Amino acid sequence: MKTIRTKRFLGFLAAVVTATAAFRSPADETATAPKPEKTHTGTVISVDPQEHTLSMSGWFTHREFNLGNNCAVVQLDKPGGAITDLRPGEKVVVSYQDVRGVKIAGHVRQLAMQSEGKVKAIDPANHKLTVHADGFDKQLTIGSDCSVMLLHQRSGVLKDIRPGDHVTVTYETPGDQPTAREIAQTSMEFTGNLTAIDLGARTVKAGSAFDSRRFNLADDCAIVINGRTDGQLSDLKPNDKLTMSYDEINGVNVVNRIGLVEPASKTVVYSPPPTTY
Repeated sequence: MKTIRTKRFLGFLAAVVTATAAFRSPADETATAPKPEKTHTGTVISVDPQEHTLSMSGWFTHREFNLGNNCAVVQLDKPGGAITDLRPGEKVVVSYQDVRGVKIAGHVRQLAMQSEGKVKAIDPANHKLTVHADGFDKQLTIGSDCSVMLLHQRSGVLKDIRPGDHVTVTYETPGDQPTAREIAQTSMEFTGNLTAIDLGARTVKAGSAFDSRRFNLADDCAIVINGRTDGQLSDLKPNDKLTMSYDEINGVNVVNRIGLVEPASKTVVYSPPPTTY
């Protein structure tokens, strides 16, 4: 008898569970289920830390995001950033959930915008920089907080950047104006006197008191003479004192800038004054 009653009770429980499941709203399921994350890449227009909102532009789009309480912010120079670190003009990728039209960001990561090329002109006083890259001149404003990085991650200053230098510029676009945040000049340097030129092979040799090196000229190598970057190999003379900016690739020195430090000494012919009687 007990067995029969137990079976009837279990059957009743199963019916109750089934009925409860049948009456559960699909909206309830949607509300409790985690939303798959989406991503959006664009440029920061504005950020409101108090309201926890982020406005962005992309390709023909404008989107608004709510920044979650635990939203992680990763900057190029600060992996553990905060909402207050976000700036207009930064390029970022946002990971977010779309809950019935409400976009909630859980992660914002800055993406590097960079231009690699040759410094055509630099004017620190007026905060202007022109970089020739991919066949075009790119005009940039030098940000007030722009940093300068030299070889081996050494900090530098703007006067270390010269016309003809090969640089990588990391920039942002506040107000659609490219603005340099970091200028990295990573080439090595060698200073010595010119000992040989091969115009056909586009190579030069230079020596110092304790060293002598051979350099291959890159296609876009700048030859800087008296501040001008349009010099030619034929303008250089034996024994000119030069500074070479170069990269060593598998034992081959590829020079991207040759700067004339001091022209070769001219032989001075002494002529005695005329004899007077």
